[in-house]
Amino acid sequence: MQPIRISPDQDPISTPTEFVALILSASEAQMAGKLAANVLGDESAIADFRLSTIALNYHRVEWRLKEELAEPPIALLERIKAGICQRKGYEPEEFDAALIATRDRPRLPYGWTAMDLAQRRLASRPVKLLNPELEASRYAKGIIGLAVHLQQIQKDEPILLPVDHVREVLAAKKVVVAGTITRLIELGLLELTKAVYHTGSAREFRFRGIEGKDYEFVSPPQTG
Repeated sequence: MQPIRISPDQDPISTPTEFVALILSASEAQMAGKLAANVLGDESAIADFRLSTIALNYHRVEWRLKEELAEPPIALLERIKAGICQRKGYEPEEFDAALIATRDRPRLPYGWTAMDLAQRRLASRPVKLLNPELEASRYAKGIIGLAVHLQQIQKDEPILLPVDHVREVLAAKKVVVAGTITRLIELGLLELTKAVYHTGSAREFRFRGIEGKDYEFVSPPQTG
């Protein structure tokens, strides 16, 4: 398998042992904060929280592998699970039950922000704008494309479109991104969820565009 760089400050990894170590170290880091705050209760509660945390991080790593590889090797995932059980002394049935209990909890793949995931999905599922006022604008197309995927990721939660981050993605000037976002608000495609926000903080939006009316998904351009 092609090694995957899970985060910029870590070397790429590819083996079951490396993924097991990643999941367990991330889980113990999360546990440390809870233990320091003394909010977990007795040893039984601590053990339960540790198992849940490890299962949740397994799901996040599995999700990342699916986004990176489309179809991660089943044998790799099984060996990761077996490695976790061996290292932590869990019965396979016990860990599988924890995976079922936590399968709907991950919000994002391991190591990615919502914007990272939106960029990835936009590359494989770009949009075409159907509004004649916008169809020629690469800035509107890029912002709406990100907003579509961000809203799908966030579901009913507001989305963030930090101007500095968006301008990097679009290779655009900050004032151009800000002006395009304002235009999309005026056209009703983006809705500000808070009328007042603090300088320096990212504004929160909801994407109000309608598929088939305001945009449609298209096949990405072929390469090679």
